[in-house]
Amino acid sequence: MTLIKSTTTKVLLTTLGAAALLFTGTTTASAHMNTTTGSTAAQTTQATTQPATTTTTAAQNTSYHHTAANTTATATTNTATTNSTATSTSTANTGGAVAKALAVANSGVPYVYGGSSMSGFDCSGLVQYAFGLSARTTYQQATLGTHHYDVANAPAGAILFWGSDSAPYHDGISLGNGKYVAAQNESDGIGVFSQTYWPASFYIVVN
Repeated sequence: MTLIKSTTTKVLLTTLGAAALLFTGTTTASAHMNTTTGSTAAQTTQATTQPATTTTTAAQNTSYHHTAANTTATATTNTATTNSTATSTSTANTGGAVAKALAVANSGVPYVYGGSSMSGFDCSGLVQYAFGLSARTTYQQATLGTHHYDVANAPAGAILFWGSDSAPYHDGISLGNGKYVAAQNESDGIGVFSQTYWPASFYIVVN
């Protein structure tokens, strides 16, 4: 009985041991594969993630620079637009004044001392009408801008004045190149004249 039990025990132990070893080997192999697979997956994930992170960072930086560039461009564009608008408005005002004054000169409207309508104009009355000013007299109109003295170079649309800075007695609208349109006097009427024969004292540019 003892022999049988001993033999049975050995067989069982041998069988169980082999099974245990087989089980252990399988588990170990499985664990190793999983570990290897896990390691490979982790490395693969890491390798994949790193370029993705780098790409994302680059994209973010690129986006930032583009945004900054666009903002600058927008600011520059807005500034340029503002300056262009201001220049266009100023040119339109002076150009419009010149056109209105020439239209009066060509319409046969007479010179009338103290006049400021299409029934007749004096010098400052014509300037007031052409520019749409509230200032009526040469004294008042002379205060509307900086006084410049290179009268031969007065641009078209500038207001020319004759007399002193504080008390000019006559004015007209420059056409450029030394020419001007004005309600000159009762004898010469309203027309185009040249500074060659009667140079102005100073001029201003109305904005």
